[in-house]
Amino acid sequence: MVVVPAGIFVMGSNFRDEMSENARLEETPQREVYLDAFYIDKYEVTNAQYWAFLKHVRETGDHSKCYPGEPKDKDHTPDKWYEDRYFDHPDFPVIRIDWYDAYAYAAWAGKRLPAEAEWEKAARGTDGRRFPWGDVFSASRVNWGATGPLTVGSYEDGKSVFGCHDMAGSVMEWCSDWFDRYYYKRGPTSNPKGPEKSTGVRSMRGGSLFANSAYLLRCTKRSFARPDERNRAIGFRCVADTR
Repeated sequence: MVVVPAGIFVMGSNFRDEMSENARLEETPQREVYLDAFYIDKYEVTNAQYWAFLKHVRETGDHSKCYPGEPKDKDHTPDKWYEDRYFDHPDFPVIRIDWYDAYAYAAWAGKRLPAEAEWEKAARGTDGRRFPWGDVFSASRVNWGATGPLTVGSYEDGKSVFGCHDMAGSVMEWCSDWFDRYYYKRGPTSNPKGPEKSTGVRSMRGGSLFANSAYLLRCTKRSFARPDERNRAIGFRCVADTR
């Protein structure tokens, strides 16, 4: 894991440049947000790491780390694992897992899922850049398009200022927040954690290798899905408190 220090960063979009002028309203208003320091995984959670969690659950029957509201008798095995050779690659980012799977893994590992604000600061730094590496898009810095799935951390030049890899492209990443497109207008500017009540969908960040434009890979781009959604574009990474 790497540390993201406490302090203020610029969160959201302002429509003032050619890349963000078509940004959706859920990315506005742009504002300064304060976050306490936290640790975040340098890489996305891999197949091998996730399989260690599954092995523990299967051998012990211990579901104590699972989300209290997850579906009854939930199986945390990734969807279609038995027919997809993707899972034969231990260092690929785990995919086809839903929000409940990601939550349970994070808790089992002694961590948690990042809030959207934590994710964006880890990706963007404190200078308001568009992409983890800077303002100018470069396909050579990101796992995107025809490249296909790759080992986590394959793009050294695409890491963020805090040293986080694959925060654009690769897979979209689950966050802890309920998604609310108007949250920036009414949420706190100090350690925001998302809406307290369910909105029915959870937040995701980071675009994926299936994104059809660089616009979808910006640090500010917000996405969402039902918490039980599983597909080949979704993975996750974890964070932990520093105290």
